Amino acid sequence: MVVKRTFKQLSLIHIIICISTALLVGILYTLKNQDTLNQNSEDFLILEMIVPLLAVVTFAAAYFFGKMQYKKIDKSADLDTKFNAFRISNIVLWASLEGSAILGAVGFYLSGRMNLLLYSLMLGVFLIYFRPLKSRAVEFLQLSSEEADQLDDTI
Repeated sequence: MVVKRTFKQLSLIHIIICISTALLVGILYTLKNQDTLNQNSEDFLILEMIVPLLAVVTFAAAYFFGKMQYKKIDKSADLDTKFNAFRISNIVLWASLEGSAILGAVGFYLSGRMNLLLYSLMLGVFLIYFRPLKSRAVEFLQLSSEEADQLDDTI
């Protein structure tokens, strides 16, 4: 029963992160389009290199962190303990993607460079792609068939 509640909370957290990222990118895009000054500034060209590089580095670090969390799990641990590690690693992964998307959106707002907005939108798509799925939980946590059935029954 705890796993069912945790999975619903994880899904809700994911939806909130996706919506907040989309709203922030949309608001900054709207504000920048209303601003006629400082369009396409050359002062922030370095951001076009920093945003994708930061996105790749933070995503790789979050993915590595998740893998380390999964390796630390004892095979004989109960399903709640295993699913808690899945929850933590997903939240860290989403935070890394959201942070990079926000940096790209703010960079777009400051510079007017459309590439930064595109980076933010692509990171938003990645954020949606990495939603919590039962199949991903079974795969990453390497659950036994009994635990997978228990997970299916609770969700």
